[in-house]
Amino acid sequence: MKVPFFSGKFVSRLRESAAVNLPRYESGGPWIEQFAGGQPYRLESRLVVDPPPSLVTSADGNPKHDAENARRVYTWLRQLTPVIAMDERLWSCLSHDLFAEYMRSRWPADSGTAVQRRYLFEGQSFAALSRNGIARLWWAGHLTIDKSRANAFELTDVLFLRQDIQVALLERSFGKCRKVRTAVLEYLKTNNESLAEESFGRRIQVLAREVNLLGGVAILDALPAGEIESFLVRVGKGLTTSTLSQPGVLASKLAALDGAA
Repeated sequence: MKVPFFSGKFVSRLRESAAVNLPRYESGGPWIEQFAGGQPYRLESRLVVDPPPSLVTSADGNPKHDAENARRVYTWLRQLTPVIAMDERLWSCLSHDLFAEYMRSRWPADSGTAVQRRYLFEGQSFAALSRNGIARLWWAGHLTIDKSRANAFELTDVLFLRQDIQVALLERSFGKCRKVRTAVLEYLKTNNESLAEESFGRRIQVLAREVNLLGGVAILDALPAGEIESFLVRVGKGLTTSTLSQPGVLASKLAALDGAA
């Protein structure tokens, strides 16, 4: 089959009618053609791929299958280039058509905002790609796959361990840097005992903030991978209950660690 996509005009219609169409999203069944009203709305690219994979779902929309589904979507569309993979027309088509049942299970359209965010694109930023229900799966695979590993999707599994990790790496500009992305995921894999802690959300926020600050004084792409890894270890050592609750404390602790190194 050839990879399908919606016309730009049709995507605009879906966006404008998001709130009105909520009953259609919730009821299930093929309603897109009826909404199109006989007008052409679906096009085909030149890219030929296998039939789409079945995605794993659960009755409660549990995210536990996200990593597996990322594998399946990325492997299916591994020929996509990043330029094509940023096209809202592609992901809108896949979320409304080929993977409509998965979307209803994983991302129920209970509001116009949910439709804009998960079925379409919420804004034009890179973060919008990590919110669309299908685009996020492909981009997660694309950004974390490492064919030099025994399990090429090892870091994909780490990315999907917690929602906080995805937000930290896929919705911030430093997440575009492969060395930083890999270093953060490796750090979290090695120090996974903190993932179950109640304060993990705050921990990853602080970690992301410190990496962002590092990017303000150094070109992250130019830093050796070992230096980034050492920086993360030093930040990790400074993450205590006090540093999580008192702004500015972490900076002084890092300075002390630098002096002791």
